[in-house]
Amino acid sequence: MTSEEMNFINLIGNAAVKVYDKYRILPSLTIAQAIVESRLGKSGLSRDCYNFFGMKWRDGCGCDFKVYQTKEQLKDGKYITISAAFRKYSSVDEGIEGYYKFLQYKRYANLKNVTDYKEACDLIRKDGWATSLSYTETLINVIERYGLDKGDKAHVSGADTSSPAAV
Repeated sequence: MTSEEMNFINLIGNAAVKVYDKYRILPSLTIAQAIVESRLGKSGLSRDCYNFFGMKWRDGCGCDFKVYQTKEQLKDGKYITISAAFRKYSSVDEGIEGYYKFLQYKRYANLKNVTDYKEACDLIRKDGWATSLSYTETLINVIERYGLDKGDKAHVSGADTSSPAAV
């Protein structure tokens, strides 16, 4: 793992660990989504808007927005490009807190208290987070590549919470 990857994982992971008791969302899911959705913090959306999770904007969501071109995968597997408004935050902390607030929508309620990262990855895809048909597998591969599930075991059990990966 490069130092750049580790720094990004620590940035997102420390926030995920800090609020785990409040939101009960697996840190590995949070970190994996941020890695995938922001390309390890390199996407314009993450750099310009502190939106590490690809959250779309809607009227009344409580933040500003910026419009980007994005690819969406249709149920038949074909891709289309659309213009969409995405949530724009003013800081890293605000962007990460926005993610957890977003997960408070009713359709994501089934993620709370899930302790198996594979189940969490499957549920968030079924709940409609992403249009990619391979989103579940992508998240699982990221979690396993970086060993993020080790951190889940520590944080969910109440053990050492001093680092996101607890490696």
